[in-house]
Amino acid sequence: MLDHGKLKEVVDNIKDKKDNRRVNFTTKHPAARIYGKIGQTECQLVIDTGAEVSVYTKSMADLLKLKPKSDKTMTVVAIDGIKQKSLGSAGLVTVKVMD
Repeated sequence: MLDHGKLKEVVDNIKDKKDNRRVNFTTKHPAARIYGKIGQTECQLVIDTGAEVSVYTKSMADLLKLKPKSDKTMTVVAIDGIKQKSLGSAGLVTVKVMD
């Protein structure tokens, strides 16, 4: 389970705070783990109604045959506070929810 106290500590200790909006650590938007299908591949997905973007690993992109556009990148800060540039954006992806 996510330790919100540890997450808050990591966020508070990020040195380069260009975005000074406060992070709200209360759960206002529910998240759910579902079984779904992207293309022909069945997978588990986390649906987070409060998230601004969804992320996935390169190996997951390869498995799902998603081709990120490298001209649309963003800087991502992981839970450990390390900044990394994304590989790109896959744009909108159709997810079929399974029973």
